[in-house]
Amino acid sequence: MLDKILANLGLAPKEIAVYLVSLELGTQPASAIARRVKIPRNTTRFLLDRLVERGFVKKVSKANTQIYTPEQPQNLINQLERHRVDVNTELDRKVEGIKSVMAELESRFHPESTRPKVTFYEGDEGLIKVYEDTLTSKEPLRSFANFESLHGILPDYFQTYFKRRMEKGIAMRSIHPDTPLARESTRRDKEVARESRLIPADKYSFTPEIQLYDGKLSITSLTEKLGIIIESREIYEAMAVIFELAWKEATRLDPRHKK
Repeated sequence: MLDKILANLGLAPKEIAVYLVSLELGTQPASAIARRVKIPRNTTRFLLDRLVERGFVKKVSKANTQIYTPEQPQNLINQLERHRVDVNTELDRKVEGIKSVMAELESRFHPESTRPKVTFYEGDEGLIKVYEDTLTSKEPLRSFANFESLHGILPDYFQTYFKRRMEKGIAMRSIHPDTPLARESTRRDKEVARESRLIPADKYSFTPEIQLYDGKLSITSLTEKLGIIIESREIYEAMAVIFELAWKEATRLDPRHKK
């Protein structure tokens, strides 16, 4: 178990052996450690110097002799914590850098082709990619969705999805089969920048979610873990007409809108 953990930290088998012996013997010259691990002294010195570079061991010179002392094991955690902070800081810097030139990048971006494009995605990560694409929308989303099929799927993801959609100012109109869960969820319409319509579930039920935005049509089957994005202006415009027809009828059928 110990060897495996050290290997995960990037140590080779011989480095692990030298390090563990160093822990046991304490401050020693390379020759003493070499005798214990039965590795040639020059090789042992090379391995110890590698450990010094990685912060596992420290080195001082005494009377023309290199003396090696193992670092306190707790220091390894401190090192990793500092490294994590450095990595996160560097990532933040890169994200901010990209944001600062995003307008120019987008102005230079041209799709490879004007031909229609269909992209398939599978698994939880694939579904997330489809939903992330909807957050690029420059217009309100139009959606057909069944709350029963959405319930319990990707709970951690959807917990932040709706918040980020609102932060980006992307409103939504959506049509849902009328179920107890749908009625409960649509009570929060104002909170999530959504306008909804409920239709009779016994006559008009469906499970995949279909969304229209920016010349695209996305279809997600949360039960089959399958997502599709169709980029076609012709198909988008046809589906937009179908949605508006459905919206008009759904408004008539929604019991919440009946006088």
